[in-house]
Amino acid sequence: MTSKRWILFSGLLLALILANAAKALELAGLPLVVKADSTNQAKFEQALKPRVEQLERVAQQLEQLNRDGKLTAPSVELLELLTLCEQWQNQLHNAFSCRLGALQKDWQAAEINGELLDRAALRQKARNHLKLQWRADKTEVHLSNEAQKEGLQLNLHGLWHGWVLDQLATEAKRISAQQKLALDNISFRYGDLLLLNKTDLHSVVIEGLSPLQLTLDKQALVVLDRQKNLRKVGHYWLSRKLVSKEGWPVEFAPSLLVRASSAVQAGVMAQALITMPISAALEQADKVTGVEALAITETGMFFASQEWYSAQLANGTSPWKPEQRFQIEYEIPALDVAEYRRPYLAIWITDSEGKSIRQLQVLGDSSRWLRELRSWWRKIGRADDSLIGCFSWRHA
Repeated sequence: MTSKRWILFSGLLLALILANAAKALELAGLPLVVKADSTNQAKFEQALKPRVEQLERVAQQLEQLNRDGKLTAPSVELLELLTLCEQWQNQLHNAFSCRLGALQKDWQAAEINGELLDRAALRQKARNHLKLQWRADKTEVHLSNEAQKEGLQLNLHGLWHGWVLDQLATEAKRISAQQKLALDNISFRYGDLLLLNKTDLHSVVIEGLSPLQLTLDKQALVVLDRQKNLRKVGHYWLSRKLVSKEGWPVEFAPSLLVRASSAVQAGVMAQALITMPISAALEQADKVTGVEALAITETGMFFASQEWYSAQLANGTSPWKPEQRFQIEYEIPALDVAEYRRPYLAIWITDSEGKSIRQLQVLGDSSRWLRELRSWWRKIGRADDSLIGCFSWRHA
């Protein structure tokens, strides 16, 4: 073999090795990225493969359950996932659900044929599916007869991704202790989820904005970029995220960042919060210990939950340091007249030339009447559809 051919052969062999390495950690059709110190990278990847293969079998069991409506001898892991589905759906009052698989398939078909679905029929189907049940024990998982008749399909979306990362983090800790490998710098990425085992400054890219530099303290992070979560159905661009009670794509969705102490918590909360108006999402995030959320509208306005203030935004995106605060007091008079209704109100900051800098608050309960706040609508509202779905905001 000539030197030239040997170089070519070596190049092809190296490309094949790299391709196989890239495929080495893949789960349910998605790449699973593990990063560690350069001296431990290959050791961790190799040691984690058996656990990844076990998780792949769990994904296959879920596919079989959706296909056949029942599954004998379910794994402990699948039973755990189904229990978590019920717990989170109850805790978040149906804002999160694992029962949206059939509706997602309906929208995938709509994307192909280019026709919108009937909204009333979809709403009825979504609400019926939220009530459908299954029976699960060590011997069998069995969708109810009604669930099978209605075509229930389980889709664990954020829960699955977060659960996988939490499982791998636990396994990595065991491997670290067993093989005496440094665990401090390991991180995992799967889908929209990142899980760190260290304190790190992480760069987040949202389309149309400068990179955000966020300090993550051994946390999980979910990034839902609104531009990357759209699908085209006919002439319409619609979110891929569905409102559980409606089966309809989320309207006026912002980009959303969620930090949490576990990957399951981050994944589930992100799926639930993205379906809510911004104010409701931030209030919900505040109710769950260890969860922080940052919503970013289409024009780059930031709205944060109360615990988000450690976020550091790059390139002057936010002029406020975490320890800085200011307070604005205002009063809405209660008029002693018949049929009095509280007025709509918008508060925002402009520069010396009247250009809008930051939205602070909007009070109201109907997007129809927000347009009557003419100055706010002309300067801010009409340029950013994410803002239309947000009421009683609290600004970052």
